[in-house]
Amino acid sequence: MFTIQVDKTIQLIIKIFYRLGIWQTDEESNYRKIGKKLFYSFLGTFFPIFFAANAFLCDDRIESVFSVQISITATIAYVKILYILFEKQEILTFVCDPIVVHSIENREEYDETVKKINKFMNFVRMYCLATFVTVPVVVLIKLPIFSTDKGLPLFISFSWNRSEIVYWLAYLFLSLSCFLYAVMNLITVLIWYMMLNYSIDYELLGNKFRKLGVVKKTIAKRAKKQKQFRLTQRSGFVQDLIVLVKTHRNLAKTIERFRSFFSTLFLVQITTSGITICTSVYSLAFTSNQNIVQPVFYVVVLLYAIFDIFLVMYLANDITVTSDRLSYCLFESNWIEQTQSCKKHVLIMGEVLKQPQQLVVLIYPMNLETFMTIVNGAYSMFNILKSLQ
Repeated sequence: MFTIQVDKTIQLIIKIFYRLGIWQTDEESNYRKIGKKLFYSFLGTFFPIFFAANAFLCDDRIESVFSVQISITATIAYVKILYILFEKQEILTFVCDPIVVHSIENREEYDETVKKINKFMNFVRMYCLATFVTVPVVVLIKLPIFSTDKGLPLFISFSWNRSEIVYWLAYLFLSLSCFLYAVMNLITVLIWYMMLNYSIDYELLGNKFRKLGVVKKTIAKRAKKQKQFRLTQRSGFVQDLIVLVKTHRNLAKTIERFRSFFSTLFLVQITTSGITICTSVYSLAFTSNQNIVQPVFYVVVLLYAIFDIFLVMYLANDITVTSDRLSYCLFESNWIEQTQSCKKHVLIMGEVLKQPQQLVVLIYPMNLETFMTIVNGAYSMFNILKSLQ
């Protein structure tokens, strides 16, 4: 038996949450826990509010549109902050679920699963590295020693302010908020990791369905007579089928619980991602080329806006695809040689498996088709915004 534990990057993220006091230990007093939660909650609220105010007060139209985008993106991130602060136990339950911690008997399946997880986690590490490199750059590049226009991080001009004290307070606040939101955004990685493992578990379950009716060599040796061998084979098929049916039911319930738990976050992402992609393209298309770093930063923001919704839709679509294959896997098993009553159970189960696991938030199915609808909507909004230029 081979076991795949929770990835080290995921474990590191959990440690970061504890070290920064975002998650509290059981030894801490309730007052201390409540104080930390309220501190991070109130600190996070001012970030989207500031950019919403800047969208109305600044004179530059491009900066105003960009401020709207950052305000919406920060609102999505704030929803993630609330999840992290107040839903710690539920998140840890999903991350450490036995479904995520795979136990695999076959060496080849184990190697393929490890390879798939490592490949995905390499991308995740690059994503985290890009995030934690970008944040210090956008904070430091606007320091007065590097810039003379007294702008704020994220290339906000702050032209409507005349007070030196307010400028430094705003600079300090935005700098801290940028780092806070970067750390809190790590919950996105946890969500991706959970969804990846759900699709992997459907693949492993499909492989088990294919192997139904294949008697192990040790059992075959014990069954000396052909008749006894067939009885052993049929008995093993029924028992294994019952186990797999229960496993499928538990997996479906877990994914449905996962969908229900994160439905608010997914709904906010779906309904606002089109606007963030549209405003990112607008800011990039009409930004000034005087500052070389600023267009690069807008490209980074655009990529973040796309990947934030794309990977959720892609992984949800992968869950649907892998669960849809289960019926084919079942009929690839050795079910023909079973008893008539067993064949009936197989046919019934085959009809059940024909209904794939689909994640639906309100009226929006989470798949690549919905992602393309969001992109098309963003393109239409961009054309409208461009005509008003």
